[in-house]
Amino acid sequence: MFLLYFMSSLLMVSSLQSHQYKYYGRRRQQSATSIILFNVVDDSNSNNNNIPPPVDTMRTMLESSWNTIKMGRIPVDAEAAAKEAYLSIIRAATGATTVDDCEDNIKEEDDTNIVGTFFVDLLLPSYDIKQVQKGQTNLYDEVAAVEYCISLANCFKGKTEIIVRDDKTLQTVTKVLDARERNKNIMMKEDNNVDVKIDEEDHDGNDVKDDDENDKSVGDDLFVGEETTTTTNNMDSYRQKLISNWDEQDPITTSEDGPKSKSEDSTIETSSASSSSSSNKSYRLASLFGNVRIDQGPDMATRIIQALRNNALAKDDEDNIIILSAIGKDEMVAVRALVTKYGNEKKIILVNCQFQPTPRELLSAETVYSVLPLMARKNMKNDNNNNNNNNNNNTIPPKVVCLRRYPKNWEIFVDVGNGYELAETVPINGSNKRGLSTEFIARGVARHLDFVSRR
Repeated sequence: MFLLYFMSSLLMVSSLQSHQYKYYGRRRQQSATSIILFNVVDDSNSNNNNIPPPVDTMRTMLESSWNTIKMGRIPVDAEAAAKEAYLSIIRAATGATTVDDCEDNIKEEDDTNIVGTFFVDLLLPSYDIKQVQKGQTNLYDEVAAVEYCISLANCFKGKTEIIVRDDKTLQTVTKVLDARERNKNIMMKEDNNVDVKIDEEDHDGNDVKDDDENDKSVGDDLFVGEETTTTTNNMDSYRQKLISNWDEQDPITTSEDGPKSKSEDSTIETSSASSSSSSNKSYRLASLFGNVRIDQGPDMATRIIQALRNNALAKDDEDNIIILSAIGKDEMVAVRALVTKYGNEKKIILVNCQFQPTPRELLSAETVYSVLPLMARKNMKNDNNNNNNNNNNNTIPPKVVCLRRYPKNWEIFVDVGNGYELAETVPINGSNKRGLSTEFIARGVARHLDFVSRR
């Protein structure tokens, strides 16, 4: 009897161990199924072709799933993203403890007295210059990136200097912005002329129009709209032609200080011209290097400092400095010099500036606002289950957003079809002040997908 009981116990233990082995074996197999994160632009395997998705794919992706209660404003336009970045900067500078602080009374804050250096990363394809090197299609739009900086500058009370890399970028952006301003003025002028003409006809003292005449007036209004559209198209064509022929209109000559245009100091002239053309602007465009070519060598630092003195120094009445898309070694040297000079006097906002490693002058700076949208796909190379492969191919890839809004921690949001859900929260520490690695995000996404599959 005792022997029979002993044998049955052994069988039960053996069965339990076998069950545990199968369970943990399945868990190991699931963990071995890695998650691949990619930007929409970089995915060349979707739909089995190499045709890149449209520019607005990422924007549509965010709009369809964004949770405004948990994630703040949707960064689908420059104004909304700039407002979120501005609030994060103010909260960081004033030591706010929740995202609701300063939200209602933000207009009452005197942000001109706030100083410090802040990182802002809006890593959408059209704003992130680093994605140019990774993707098959260049979706980086330097004009859109500058417009985002302008929207951010308009949030501050004081004046702002917006700094791009060189005069080539500065001139291109200035030409496009000026063309848009002229186009806007033309359309406003035409609208005013139409209104005056309608008012004159209304006061002629003629009899009231019948139905046929009313129908005719509607046709006239439509014609005016077509005329405005034609003017817009003509202006866009002129703008494209102007940009494409820029090198012919302003040939570059070489001097001892580097390549220059016909004007001796085109950066200063362009910046002052753009600011003087509209005296109510709260910003001024400038560049780090002007027309000076920066080469690697023992005299690189000297040439950079001289270029900064000629092009990038802030004016006394400018309380804020926004530096856009600085990623190169020469730009890092320039940023270090500017932070050393103005770090204790002004607000310095580094928009999509990514340096590896982070220089010591920026170690105390914090990433106060960051948005990194991605998509996830399971890597099923090691999975021999064809059904799982078929199911994976038939499902929409999960959407991922790595978000930081000061004073919150890093947050990983995942959307599997029901909107973005908070998948993981990562406290800020010395190793992740500039962001989470894609490998870390991928592990968090894998854990969330495993949780979703079991709930």
